Amino acid sequence: MIWWFLFILQSISAIPICTNHQNSKDIVILGALLPLNSGEDCLEIKLRGIQQLAALENGLNAVNAELSNSGEVKINLQILDTCSNTNKAVKATMKGLVSAEQTCLKPPLFLGYIGPDDIEELVNVQRITSLLNKTHVLPYKIDFKDKSSNIFFVGMDQTSKRANAIYTMLRNLGWENYVAIIEDSPKVSSVLDAVVNSSNGRICPVDKPFILPKTINGYASVYRQMIESQKRSSADGALVIIDKPETLRPLLNILSNSDNNQRPPFVVFLMTVGLKLWEIPNTDTVSIIFMQESTEFKSKNEFKQFFNESLIFNYREQNHKGLANNCSSADPVCLDLMEDELDSSVIPLAYSVHLFANALKIAIDQKCNHESNSRSICPSMKSIQATEWMSYLRSATTILNDVDGPKRIRFQMEILHYVSIYMANVITKQVDLVAKLTNGDRLNFIKNVYLPVSTKLTTGFAGNSPSCLLYKSKLSQFTTLASTADITVSEKESDDWSPIWNFLPNGNKNPNQKNDSYHVFVVLICIGVGFGLFMIITIRMLYKMFKFQTSDTNQSKKKRKSEKKKAKRSSSVSSRKFSRTGSVISIRST
Repeated sequence: MIWWFLFILQSISAIPICTNHQNSKDIVILGALLPLNSGEDCLEIKLRGIQQLAALENGLNAVNAELSNSGEVKINLQILDTCSNTNKAVKATMKGLVSAEQTCLKPPLFLGYIGPDDIEELVNVQRITSLLNKTHVLPYKIDFKDKSSNIFFVGMDQTSKRANAIYTMLRNLGWENYVAIIEDSPKVSSVLDAVVNSSNGRICPVDKPFILPKTINGYASVYRQMIESQKRSSADGALVIIDKPETLRPLLNILSNSDNNQRPPFVVFLMTVGLKLWEIPNTDTVSIIFMQESTEFKSKNEFKQFFNESLIFNYREQNHKGLANNCSSADPVCLDLMEDELDSSVIPLAYSVHLFANALKIAIDQKCNHESNSRSICPSMKSIQATEWMSYLRSATTILNDVDGPKRIRFQMEILHYVSIYMANVITKQVDLVAKLTNGDRLNFIKNVYLPVSTKLTTGFAGNSPSCLLYKSKLSQFTTLASTADITVSEKESDDWSPIWNFLPNGNKNPNQKNDSYHVFVVLICIGVGFGLFMIITIRMLYKMFKFQTSDTNQSKKKRKSEKKKAKRSSSVSSRKFSRTGSVISIRST
């Protein structure tokens, strides 16, 4: 189907359907694949999508003002809703590609795409856009296995910072072990692995993590297994790591309706915004600390003025129905203070618009410098190939005036990581913002609160506990503390001993322990036996080959001897016949 779509798209691209557009040469298009809605019918408005759109509008407003002062070029934003679904993201991409604004505008008149930042959506969308050399810019680096040249990342990978933030909180709570519950996502799994590595054996999960199912039906089973594991191991609490808030809601519903009074404390880490405070269980029987990954608080007003009024109105109407079904409007806990939290992606998305605009200006300076009208898109711009446009985009960099002073913006830059910490107040029945975490290690309390510290005071090191060893044995053998965010294939392939150690009769198959004489002795025996078998097989093959050649030589010699004997016999017979004939002739003549 994709190949037919590409064939039709190429045919449409050859038709000059934009020739009647006025001033089309000065308009460039920037596509945005955003999760504005979700749900089966794509009707549930997402706060994260609203905030991401506001970030792009904020950046677009700034760059168009700058472009209008130096030229006649204007960037228009084309919004494509992915509906938070892989198939619908692909359809939205196809819709954008076949639209008249994009099929007749090639790079750099079509700048590229911003998003999608969901890895599953990106994998499927990139199969199409890579064939057409369309660029994607994402807010943060993700573990994308296909190292494609058309994907650009504004910020560095946040895995290690997220892991450090979680470890800092667990350390302040005095936990030594925990039950891990994670979303079924490679990004979330890598964060849990990084948490274990960053703790260096001090705080570890008691067992393999419980993975939340894709459907609601399996949540009750996961919850029962988690409670049983916690009781069996006497873990200090449960650590929940979630990317999308909708994955957490069924678990919160179970906590709200459960009558179990022996539930462990929970630490919940959320990577994206969208959770409502009234969705948090309002009960004294469970203690929950929410760690919401967010953006710097001082940037809130800068982006909120660009919120789409229609989307915000529909979003609040949608929340009003939820409030009516879950709590009274007079209840303080129903005030959705989490709505003020900005998603961590808004800052790099705003930066991405500036980088696109800077690459466009570089292209204009390179191609239109000698043209009569160098302030707009010149004819030479239309001859730029996609690879050349990617080189301009790759070298893009600019300086923005931040609150703290000028800041250089570029791809794969370091961006500060912020986490807002919320905790329920059992006295006021409210969920309050109590602290902020910066870059994973700087914990600043906003209110004087008492953290629910574990009754088991930590000893400072639990590296020999069975739980740590159990989980670490499941981790990659070649993961190092220096790079917990990126586990490359080359690190896994660097150990040539691994095929041998798998067959050794010892549970600790670590080839790095060079002082283990037993392992060395066994490996040498294996190598010696293998080499001996190789030599025996080789010698036997050579012997058979030599024997075969010798037999062939003997047979050829015998054949030549028999031919010589036949030749001698034939010559003697002919000579005798000739002598007899001669004697007969002589007798007749006499």
